Amino acid sequence: MRFAGRNLLRCGADLVCLQEISGSPGFLESFQQEYLENRYPFLVGPSGNDPRGMNIAVLSRTPIRAWRSLAQHSFPLLDGTRNSRFSRDLLVLDWDWQGRPWRIYTSHLKSMRGGPTAHRQRESEAAAIVEILEREQSQDPWLLLGDLNDVPESPTLRRFFDSSLDVQNSLQGKPRTETFPCRGSRRQFDYVLYPGRLADSLVESKAWPESRASDHAMVTATFNL
Repeated sequence: MRFAGRNLLRCGADLVCLQEISGSPGFLESFQQEYLENRYPFLVGPSGNDPRGMNIAVLSRTPIRAWRSLAQHSFPLLDGTRNSRFSRDLLVLDWDWQGRPWRIYTSHLKSMRGGPTAHRQRESEAAAIVEILEREQSQDPWLLLGDLNDVPESPTLRRFFDSSLDVQNSLQGKPRTETFPCRGSRRQFDYVLYPGRLADSLVESKAWPESRASDHAMVTATFNL
């Protein structure tokens, strides 16, 4: 945990989205107090659907105006066999940065373990998120962040890039894009996605393969509106 905290302090982010966070009572509060020097006092980390109790969470330097968990949101699988829910959660936050409202979405999609069944679930989760994003479109800037567990050219990510939302990948065209550099694999699984209308506001984005505190690497993006 000390290593993870050091990485987060080094990047200096205003908002941090985390995956696979323990759901033990008080864990998130203790982590930010002990390892983040109490710099992220605004926390969201509800229980999701992961049977291991590993949740997604958000830490912020500034107040979060409102948030909601969509862990119980029901959507049809793409093959039409049944309805499903997100493997973990989809958190939606209303967050102000420098006096401007942002809508933040963060998720952790189904892993690759499980063969075709897992691929179907993951792509269906992506399609459900796209439907929500299209329904909730507004003039406020928005971001979708998280571990989407697939590569940019996959059917899962194409659900975002081929939608009506003009979704962009903050690491597109960057010299280093691997966020899953372990076990001999060098692929991007983790993302900051944003609408194309913010392209001129993206100052910098990078993957931090050297900063791993797990088998994934951190991704950061800086916007200036």
